[in-house]
Amino acid sequence: MNKVFLSGRITSDISRFGTDSKGGVSFSLVTSKPVIKDGQVQKDDNGYTETYDEFHTVKAFNGLGKSVANHKKKGDKLMVVGEIRYSRNERDGRTYYNTDIVAEEIEFL
Repeated sequence: MNKVFLSGRITSDISRFGTDSKGGVSFSLVTSKPVIKDGQVQKDDNGYTETYDEFHTVKAFNGLGKSVANHKKKGDKLMVVGEIRYSRNERDGRTYYNTDIVAEEIEFL
């Protein structure tokens, strides 16, 4: 089974690709969890909770993509349910590897 659940904030402008009928959107989503050491949540010098942040590239297609593009922006919170997809492409003689989350459901928070 390939299923991922992410809850976080949009960290990039939402970019459209493809045509309206067969296109989608792409954006970056950050997820955070507190740093815990010896059973204690760690705080920085200013008293804020230290976090581990992970950045995910999310792609959404068709109506789901349109809905996100029309109603959400950088900084908004989302819950994404989808699957992990790996891809490889070559450019200028070099091979690049990508990991994306392809959204099946998106809940606006």
